[in-house]
Amino acid sequence: MEKKEKPIKPAQFAENEILKAIISNEWPAGHKLPPERELAEIIGVTRPTLREVLQRLSRDGWLKITHGRPTIVNDYKLDGGLGVLKTMVNHKDLSSSNLIEDWLEFRTLILPGLAQKAATINAKSIIDKLENAPMAESESIEFAIFDWEIQMLIISQSGNSIAKMLYNDLTNIYHKQSALYFNDNNTKLKSIKYYSILKEYLQENKDITEIVKASMLESYEIWRRIRIRN
Repeated sequence: MEKKEKPIKPAQFAENEILKAIISNEWPAGHKLPPERELAEIIGVTRPTLREVLQRLSRDGWLKITHGRPTIVNDYKLDGGLGVLKTMVNHKDLSSSNLIEDWLEFRTLILPGLAQKAATINAKSIIDKLENAPMAESESIEFAIFDWEIQMLIISQSGNSIAKMLYNDLTNIYHKQSALYFNDNNTKLKSIKYYSILKEYLQENKDITEIVKASMLESYEIWRRIRIRN
């Protein structure tokens, strides 16, 4: 018997429709949503269901609700927080290579310093993890999982709770997109070399800030080329 997809719930359907309109710029920042009754009819849900969805999207930073006034679309790129990021990552129709590229660029700013902090606190845990780095013949998904686990370990050992929450929200989209990144054997070899040098530096108690930064910048440029090709 074939596995059937569960029917989408009205609230989830309404949320998807609203978010698609915002992300596609059909409803740009500052756009006034139709009155509740009208919008519920357009989407095809009840007013209580719509009201619940609007309140949730407002809490996450997508919308601004003011009693007695039209609901306004926020500029989520400027005003959004972790709630907006989590929503984009967990909705397959909203996540994109643009999001990955922006994150890789941001990662070059935060991960090198946190990596050195983690090394100062507990270098051995990172070294032990690097002992099990994938080999050149390993599948792309193995590289993707290992690379993410290394990053999560570094973040965890650094003790930075904000970075940990940020990374937690990006787990799903990273796993979806990074297998594509590691499809290229050349990329696998570059990662293997990085893991080897990183382990060597940690064992010799050297500062790892610059080698981590160089690797992050290289990953960013590789992803940009992959995105252009695809």
